[in-house]
Amino acid sequence: MLKKLIFVTSLCLTISSCGMESPKLTISSGSNGSGYQKISQQIIDSAQEVGDINLQDEFQSQGSLQNLERLLNKETDFALLQLDVASEAMKEGKVEAVAVLGKEYIHFITRNDYPINDSLINGITKLQQEKIAVGAPGSGIYFTSSRILNAFNLNGINPDIVEVQLGTNEAFSQLRKGEVEVLVYVGPLGASPKVTQELLKDSNLKLIGLRPSIQNYLTLNFPESYQKAIIPEGSYRILPAEPSQNLPTVSTATALVTRPDVERKTVALLTWSIISTARKYGQFYPELTRAEDPRSLLHKGLVHIHPGAMQAMTYGDPRAAWLRYLRNNTPLQAALIMLLSSSTIGFLIRWWRKRRSSEIIKNSRQSIAELRALVEDNPQQALENVEQLRQQHRLMVVDGALSQEAYEQIERMTGILSDRCRTWQKRKERKFALNTLKLVGDWQNELQKDPSSALDRIYQVEKELKTMLLTNEIDIETYALIKQLILTLIMCFVPQGILLEEMTEQQEQVASSN
Repeated sequence: MLKKLIFVTSLCLTISSCGMESPKLTISSGSNGSGYQKISQQIIDSAQEVGDINLQDEFQSQGSLQNLERLLNKETDFALLQLDVASEAMKEGKVEAVAVLGKEYIHFITRNDYPINDSLINGITKLQQEKIAVGAPGSGIYFTSSRILNAFNLNGINPDIVEVQLGTNEAFSQLRKGEVEVLVYVGPLGASPKVTQELLKDSNLKLIGLRPSIQNYLTLNFPESYQKAIIPEGSYRILPAEPSQNLPTVSTATALVTRPDVERKTVALLTWSIISTARKYGQFYPELTRAEDPRSLLHKGLVHIHPGAMQAMTYGDPRAAWLRYLRNNTPLQAALIMLLSSSTIGFLIRWWRKRRSSEIIKNSRQSIAELRALVEDNPQQALENVEQLRQQHRLMVVDGALSQEAYEQIERMTGILSDRCRTWQKRKERKFALNTLKLVGDWQNELQKDPSSALDRIYQVEKELKTMLLTNEIDIETYALIKQLILTLIMCFVPQGILLEEMTEQQEQVASSN
């Protein structure tokens, strides 16, 4: 037995020391603090954590155009690109996609005093001899702006636009000063701190939509690059809502791209690293937080896919099973587990633990299904129950009653449900806030005609608001905002005598109930 142990241990040490050197690779993303740089850092973390790949972001970049140039010149192994920027090179077979990691919407931003009739959703169709900020040279914004403005020219809408090449920060500065009339931005919906901050702090700025005919032109002529999209009402500001209505636009994808000559095994392993940590990309691609199988989203809309990426999407982890096993254990642990697996006792123990874990997984699936039905009606209660369930599973792992593999499978399901609960909670808060704001106009008219009746309705809404705050259905910021709006409305429109009378009646009702 001792000889067997020494032999197996030596074999494990020999095998684990071979072929373990991490390949050194590079990726080109964007400037420090940009969205692309943040996505790149997450890819690097995933590559090291799961695939043991030494991936480095060594470049400062203006964006997609410069990243594509570096990739074609073999200065980098991977690059983050807008899909519309990469489409022509993909058709020519020069680059191939690895995964979709986000959706980027085309935004058009102007000033409130600029004469564009966005209520008809015509968008920027009246520009003539006007200046428009089209992004910095080398950026994906510049590429997309040029393509859209070319579509305008082909349709004879506005042939006299003056393109001004500016980075986002300088473009906003010149827009506020009136030196440019429209700013083009391409990025995730509501995820750009710069755009969100500018629209929040300056109510003189507004979003405008893209004319439906231009939408159709882009999606029909470049179906691999663009999809019709909507920027929902209130995406960037609730009060006053910005945009003030749903705005039509188009979107393109954020794609991780490589060259066909990059080793298939390396691309497969990096792709698997992204798949295995897909929920961590939810901040860039929100749909991934709710996906039980992220692979369909990660290659959604892609036509020219690298064979290594397709291998990982189809068959999973590209590494041999025994190699994955050894990488996750020290050589001595591997030797002991191999010896235990060869014995009858080891087989029975593993069989018993696997069966017990299967039962726990089955029960957890049933509990999750019951909680899922509760989410839309009471997301807060569902969230509390989910977190209790997650805590039970953590304790079971500590006690040894649940295997690590089974725990990770259950945690993936409960984590998705937890994110869904939080999403529905925010939707409920948002819906309540918007509905209350829409009632303001009705209340103003009714307060002038019948103050007493209107006050009854307002007090009822206020009572519901307090209940929602106490039950955690809305947060304190939303409560304070609507509360202030209600008080302002009452003080502006209700005569002091009527208001005092109503308050006296309320006090008497409280006293009698006590």
